[in-house]
Amino acid sequence: MSLEIAEKLVDEIVSKRKAHLQSKIQRFPANNFRASNIHECDRHMVYSVVNWKEQSLYDVGLQAIFDAGNKEEKNVKLTLLELGYETIEAQTAFEIPNRKGEVMCRGHIDGKIVKDGEAIPVEIKSMDPNIFRTINSIDDFQKKPHLRKYLRQMQMYLYGNNEEAGFFLISNFREHKLFVVTLDYGECEFILKRLERNWEMVKKKEYPDRIEYNEKLCSRCNFKHICLQEVKNEGTKMIDNKELEERLERREELKEYVSEYKSLDEEVKAPFKLKKIPLAFVGDSWQIATKVRTDEKLDTKALPDDIKKQYSKDVEVVTTTILKL
Repeated sequence: MSLEIAEKLVDEIVSKRKAHLQSKIQRFPANNFRASNIHECDRHMVYSVVNWKEQSLYDVGLQAIFDAGNKEEKNVKLTLLELGYETIEAQTAFEIPNRKGEVMCRGHIDGKIVKDGEAIPVEIKSMDPNIFRTINSIDDFQKKPHLRKYLRQMQMYLYGNNEEAGFFLISNFREHKLFVVTLDYGECEFILKRLERNWEMVKKKEYPDRIEYNEKLCSRCNFKHICLQEVKNEGTKMIDNKELEERLERREELKEYVSEYKSLDEEVKAPFKLKKIPLAFVGDSWQIATKVRTDEKLDTKALPDDIKKQYSKDVEVVTTTILKL
């Protein structure tokens, strides 16, 4: 009888956890842009305000990740407190107005830590260990779209509160890395122009042009069913081919492994490239060789426009993108 009861208990726990996570999934009303979600696609930004009710809901797996991130933020703050650093002004809100005084963007910061009489903003981010390993400087935040959003969020907070600097504390749930971020007026100006341009679109309920399809952005977009459905309905070619469909499904299954491979490959090679180590052996099974060469390269950016125009020509470019609908 104990085996039957144990199996019943396991099924019950799994079912209840799934239902518990499902109950937390919801859409949040949006009247302004969110500093934490300044997307790389202008159309997405307008959708996020005008069409917030239509955004697709994420699954229980992502909700579990959100929950883990929230718990880790609390754990990090407890760790900092044990080290003698109290986090104050948690979830401090801020607003970014346009030139007319209209609030375009709202956001918050995880907190501040007092040092030498000054409160330094801190943003705590937890992440997958594979991504964590690739981040060793603030420049590494430029590698992925969601990491670039972190930078925009921090820049808007620093700008909105007239702060000179803050820092990120990132965690892989075991280790921490800290990176100072300074206020960059050039970057802020670029972000503000985008916010103002898209805010005018929101007020008119108009949409920017679609970007060229981008796998990393479009395939994960929670408005793709709106944006891409319109494209799908514009006289597309329908193909009924079971074998091709099976190959596409297999391609989709392998995609995450490719992403993990690229991340690990970059991480492993980085120190050997940086130190230009010509030859190294790892254990009894691995050889890592690094070659350095000098190639002659034409700096086309340095050429005057009139010279470039003399040698430019139209070239046909064919691109094929695949999206799981």
